Amino acid sequence: MTKTERLETERRVFDIYSGILFNHLEFQSGPADPPAYALDCPEYETLREKYGLVKLAGKGSAFQRAKRLLHHLAPRLTHSSYYDNHVPCDALSLLEYSYERPDQGINCLNKSKILTECCLAVGIYARRVGIMPCSPYDNDNHVVTEIYDPDLAKWVMLDPSTDGWFVDENGGPLSLLELRERFAHRQFATFVSSTDRKDNLSRLSDKNMELNTYFCKNLFWLSVDRYNGFGDRKERFFFIPDGYDLERNQIASLEYRLSVLLEQGLSPEEEQTFRQQFQDALEKLQTAPKKSCHDAAALAAPPAGC
Repeated sequence: MTKTERLETERRVFDIYSGILFNHLEFQSGPADPPAYALDCPEYETLREKYGLVKLAGKGSAFQRAKRLLHHLAPRLTHSSYYDNHVPCDALSLLEYSYERPDQGINCLNKSKILTECCLAVGIYARRVGIMPCSPYDNDNHVVTEIYDPDLAKWVMLDPSTDGWFVDENGGPLSLLELRERFAHRQFATFVSSTDRKDNLSRLSDKNMELNTYFCKNLFWLSVDRYNGFGDRKERFFFIPDGYDLERNQIASLEYRLSVLLEQGLSPEEEQTFRQQFQDALEKLQTAPKKSCHDAAALAAPPAGC
């Protein structure tokens, strides 16, 4: 397949995902209270001093400062899909484990936690956001960071796994909600990395079409940390499209993952272990309180005081 053929194939796949978003633009209604943001956690002083965050961030707008932190951290954090989340989920512990240690990679969930806390530590409002696919048979999702820039009067997405963000046709940075809306209507938006030249955005759109498609796939529903500060309280706000039954899809996803494992020719002992894990996960899901949907207005609202 030629480069041109690959690009055309990727564009067709993108159109499928953008069509799914178009048909699910509206989110379910719910409480609109915003996430909480802590800029004064005592651990931030250690984080700032140990990693020189104030100097790294430099001067300028929140977006400019956050971009510098992003570009410093991204290449120094190796990605590993097999990371098992055994390190406490806070920037100090995660950086101690993974910073400039290519043999100790971490996943996007924890990379975004690092960037979020580093931004908060230098006074930039930031939050960790999970972006999720529609299909229960798609076990691949992503986690990124959004920062609030008072000068732009909006949230902006930064991805520490790819060292980049998304822009419109004028080069303006986008929030996840803006990106979702643009993708759904097939309006111009493209990923750009910190190292990309930004003088030809159409060319960059072609170059980064695979990433554009990947984000389009994963922007179906969102989850946001309720508390954004030092450490992980494991409390989330969920933003789910109208008509989408999240629990039903999560059960289907569990069943799918089990079926894939059983197709691998496991020993009787391994099969029994996986079946028990499935039953435990299914019981936990069925007995847990139903996830309440949050109003999407909470995602667009500025932090209190901004």
